[in-house]
Amino acid sequence: MTIFENLPFLSCLDLNWKETAMRKSFYASHSVYSEPGPYRETLMRRGVEPKSIARWISSFMQHPRGSESEERGFKPEQAADLELRSVAEILSVAVKRNLLEGESAQHKVGGVCRDFAIVAVSGFRERGIPARLRVGFADYLVPGHWEDHWLCEWHDCGRWKRLDVEFAAIDGIPFDTMDVPRGRFLTAGEAWLRIQDEQEIASRFGVSSLALGGEWFVAGSVLREVAALRKLELKPWDYWGLSKDLSPASPELSQQMRTTLDHLASQLRTVTVDGEDEPEAIADWSLPEQVISFPHGEPVAVRLRN
Repeated sequence: MTIFENLPFLSCLDLNWKETAMRKSFYASHSVYSEPGPYRETLMRRGVEPKSIARWISSFMQHPRGSESEERGFKPEQAADLELRSVAEILSVAVKRNLLEGESAQHKVGGVCRDFAIVAVSGFRERGIPARLRVGFADYLVPGHWEDHWLCEWHDCGRWKRLDVEFAAIDGIPFDTMDVPRGRFLTAGEAWLRIQDEQEIASRFGVSSLALGGEWFVAGSVLREVAALRKLELKPWDYWGLSKDLSPASPELSQQMRTTLDHLASQLRTVTVDGEDEPEAIADWSLPEQVISFPHGEPVAVRLRN
């Protein structure tokens, strides 16, 4: 059986789409962090229908600030899971805790929206379907706020669709969480341009439950968006280069950084997602080899994989 059979959720399966997937476009191949390693068969057994993917991932992952954590708590070992970066590492922990074989007495793998999304990205890429992370802000998580949020964006042979992996497994959301409307989710670049026009709303962008937000937060997200589009899927608390000194305590941005962010955000406008290859507009933007990361609030230097 080929990867093109038994995919009724795709809007078209014509020859052009098959040829596109078979030639392995940039986003159809794995990155160092989406590579499933020894858990390839585990991904392939779970199917590729978006809602099924979301339900499967939610069956073994738990967000530290989600409703499940409010009910059951979020244990220290789950907090330690937040440092996991690759799909192979995430699935390794899930296997060790017997979470993939039905009910388990052990705690789910701790993860944030980025982690839910990258497992879905991995599942699509493993089948040759272009997929990538999108870094941005959603208006449907906390009323009155644009919350930091990461989605899985995948190409259905006609266009890119944004899958909210966390919420696609939940009923009652007033829109299609397997194709999140553009007006409900702003990419980081779009958010930057929005707050330049409306400075008074900058404080509404961030993580409201942690009292983190504002222009400095969006600035860091723009750089993480560029990295994700170049297939370096970082964590939401990673900083480097121009962003390494950003913090709530030092929210002011230098003119150099403003100029750079204006330029990047303008370039990201061209990534309106028609293409399946690496966007030329940001192809020359350097990627970090090391980041300053804040998985638990204190800075940690993390050497990235090549």
